[in-house]
Amino acid sequence: MIIVYAVVFDLELVKRFRKGQPSEIVEIGACKVDLTSKEIVDRFQVYISPRKGYVEKSTRTFINMTIEDMMHAVPFREGIMRFVEWLGDQYYLCSWGKDDRIHLIDECIRKKVSLDWLVNYNDIQKQIGALLREDNKNQLGLQNALELAGIEPQGLAHRGVDDALNTARLFILFADRIKLQTNEVTKKEIRQFKLRLQRKNEANRSASPSSPASRSPLSPPASGGQPVSDQRSASEHLMRARQEDRQDHPSGVD
Repeated sequence: MIIVYAVVFDLELVKRFRKGQPSEIVEIGACKVDLTSKEIVDRFQVYISPRKGYVEKSTRTFINMTIEDMMHAVPFREGIMRFVEWLGDQYYLCSWGKDDRIHLIDECIRKKVSLDWLVNYNDIQKQIGALLREDNKNQLGLQNALELAGIEPQGLAHRGVDDALNTARLFILFADRIKLQTNEVTKKEIRQFKLRLQRKNEANRSASPSSPASRSPLSPPASGGQPVSDQRSASEHLMRARQEDRQDHPSGVD
């Protein structure tokens, strides 16, 4: 099997404010690198709507997400389907640090999405970090790596598609010295993730009293049905986001 593409991807997540709040992916950005020509031949980006449908302003600001971006976000399953379709048949998956793989496995398991596509994963941070500095015990950040490599960053930091682009440029610079591996998510890994998820859910339930004040905003209401936050319409999310922006930038203030 000859693999001709390396897909360099980056994830952005919602900012978490309470213990036990699950990580949720809100953006997937990726670049497809031709391993023969060492050129970026395609780019991909999708914004993903968290379960409650609304992306808090703190998250939107951090990842440079506009209100329009939020309104065009799609459910996680649809976002993954678009990404998998774009990937094609034969590819390596590469990211800066192993956390992105962990987040993908975790959310796919929680939302019952197949992991058959998550193959040939490579954490290129470790290899490139070792090429850029002698002491590579601590993880090297992307911005510092770009500086050490003499690469001027393009786009905006913490914007998934731009971080993927800059990571791909680093990958291309060192492509001939990076060893890419083939692999897959094993059944053992999936069992371990499911067990950790089960234990986490049990711990959260035991730590949270059943009083209304302590209920999670994503918990089903006492009367049954959908979580309250899932019932909000897109127009309500848009109104809330615009109101937050007006509060940050009030008119008529000297």
